[in-house]
Amino acid sequence: MRVVIDEDIPASLTPLFRSGGHSVQHVEELRLKGTHNGVLLAAISGSADIFVAGDANLGHQQNLARFDLAIILVRPPRLVLDQIIPLVPDVIAAFSAAKKHAVTTIGRPAAKRSQT
Repeated sequence: MRVVIDEDIPASLTPLFRSGGHSVQHVEELRLKGTHNGVLLAAISGSADIFVAGDANLGHQQNLARFDLAIILVRPPRLVLDQIIPLVPDVIAAFSAAKKHAVTTIGRPAAKRSQT
């Protein structure tokens, strides 16, 4: 699997995602840090299989059908090292089952958006 880690996941965790022989790069390594989500997803679509992020709004902000990627959303109580690290094995386990054009959530479920 070719995996890209978003900038909201600390780059120092990138090696933890490489178990199992996956090719994993952080957006910093790709020189895409600071790139808006739509542009970023378009840039990695087709060259990566999975995008790992902590942005709970990503699936609502983007038309995921446009991108040839599976998105894995990491949802610890807080997006900090000591709360992300315990979720890494579950994220890696989700690599093989994650569906392209969809979001797979690891951790607490995404909040339901209220309709007004």
